[in-house]
Amino acid sequence: MADRAHPVTEQRHADLRSPLPEHERDLPVDVNWLRRRAKLFAIVSGRDFHPVTDLAAYASISGMPYLSHYAAQVYLGPKTARLKVPLMAINLALVTTREEADRALAHETMHLVVPSYGHKKAAFARAQLLLDKVGELTAVPA
Repeated sequence: MADRAHPVTEQRHADLRSPLPEHERDLPVDVNWLRRRAKLFAIVSGRDFHPVTDLAAYASISGMPYLSHYAAQVYLGPKTARLKVPLMAINLALVTTREEADRALAHETMHLVVPSYGHKKAAFARAQLLLDKVGELTAVPA
């Protein structure tokens, strides 16, 4: 099993632009901020999910190992019994800044909305659209 994503996928992920003001991008991620931010992604995508930061609990529930190089991952449930509300695990050891959290949330929310896109260019265009919509929700009127 590969211990890294494909370089093209990594670059597409890195190219996602967070709508956060520059002075907030490098701030640390805490669980409360992450939950509030995740709610915004759920709102703009129309797809609810539960953010999870306890990776051992996530692995236990999903039955899938959580690999140490994963920044985030979603679990929909078994094909025969999908969860009403999927889980989204976020690895806070790798997602340490708010900008990184935005990228991870957009990337994984995209997988929930259009799972068939995989890691194609169109998938990351959709992830960027989600980021842009979150930015519109959080923009301060002039």
